[in-house]
Amino acid sequence: MPKKVLIISYIYPPAPGGGSPRLVRITRALAEQGFEVLVLTVKSSLFRAKDSSLLSEVENRARIYRTESLDPKRIAYLFARFFSRKKSPQITQPSSTSSPAFFKLLWRIFSRLRNWLLIPDEYIGWLPFAFLRACRIILREKPALIITSSSPHSVQLAGLALKKIFKIPWLADFRDAWARHPYYFYPTLIHRWLSAQMEKSVVRNADLVLFAYGLEEAKKTYPKLEEKFKPLANAYSEKDFQGQKPHKLAGFSLLYVGAFYGAHSPKYFFQALSELISEHPEIKPEIRVWMIGQFSPELFELVKKYQLEKVIQIKDFLPHQQIISWLCSAKVLLLFLGSEVENSIVIPGKVFEYLRAPSWILAMIPEGETAQILRQAGGVVVVNGTDIKGIKEAILKLYSFYRQGKVPQRNYEFVAQFEEKQFQERLLKNLLNLIKGSTNTNFKPEF
Repeated sequence: MPKKVLIISYIYPPAPGGGSPRLVRITRALAEQGFEVLVLTVKSSLFRAKDSSLLSEVENRARIYRTESLDPKRIAYLFARFFSRKKSPQITQPSSTSSPAFFKLLWRIFSRLRNWLLIPDEYIGWLPFAFLRACRIILREKPALIITSSSPHSVQLAGLALKKIFKIPWLADFRDAWARHPYYFYPTLIHRWLSAQMEKSVVRNADLVLFAYGLEEAKKTYPKLEEKFKPLANAYSEKDFQGQKPHKLAGFSLLYVGAFYGAHSPKYFFQALSELISEHPEIKPEIRVWMIGQFSPELFELVKKYQLEKVIQIKDFLPHQQIISWLCSAKVLLLFLGSEVENSIVIPGKVFEYLRAPSWILAMIPEGETAQILRQAGGVVVVNGTDIKGIKEAILKLYSFYRQGKVPQRNYEFVAQFEEKQFQERLLKNLLNLIKGSTNTNFKPEF
């Protein structure tokens, strides 16, 4: 019989973005290697949209268990569903313009308090449900390996408890940094210390720890544990780019896909673009900025503030496969990271799909791991995201490339190391040693 692997992650298809493509690739790699994949995740929550195309990639490759939760997004979903009086409502982000005023007000109040009240994150309310269901699954299915993937990092606490009880090999996958995250706000030093202690307990007890980014920082923080630390960068799938029919986007087209949250904001780009159009009105008829995703009202307010209504086109969420088509269509792809920090270890998952696309990349980011990868790949212009003058010069530079018909010279040999096949090889190489000889047929939980 094939060995079983239990994956525990709050984020999982049909949830879009936020790590879902990485979970799809992990699931696919394990299934194609002959493992029986069990997935434990949350029931429908307040996701901004649902991506059925991602779900179709895994639903025939895994048995998916979905549980209740007392986290705010699940509770908000249930409230919205109750008030809508519909059996299957399309639940949108609570800050969207379609939400009731009282609902938006409650969410804003919670958003201000969540970092104070919920440790290590707002999803801690899923932990008891995930833990109890995982115990039932383990006792019945006897998996050879447990994989916990975060963020949210409260998921790792479930892995820690299960490891203590069942002694099953445990792989902790960090899609995002935890206590060392440069953009995460801790209201007090005590909050930061508590998160650091939780992280330390997780990495000490896990049998293997994978990092999408920030490996060197982790080694410096935990030098005695570095042998169990391995890199596993996010990836792109070559098959997603095959047979794509690009959209016919007129003029000098710039594209951003995703969402804005926390320190990440397009406000400096908008200001630079507004000033540039005033200084060079001749480019206004040609320049179009497309933004695809579901955005908060603040984005629309920024567009209005800088009088860019005729320049910026905002489209609602699109499934992943359609997004790839847009990436292949725009002249320039936009990337944002909060540049108020001097150095950032964060590497957004979309970076690798950006690099595979045949477009220029305008990265408004601080120095750090993302900037290093982009420069090695080529075909990019990197500028600090708070440098208004630098952003204007970068847009003008790329506009001149567009007028000259100049295409980016990208090092695809370098980019190819981030293709899904390489991702699968690195993943399987790391986890096979953990489960070698592990049958889990006679283990006894230590309750």
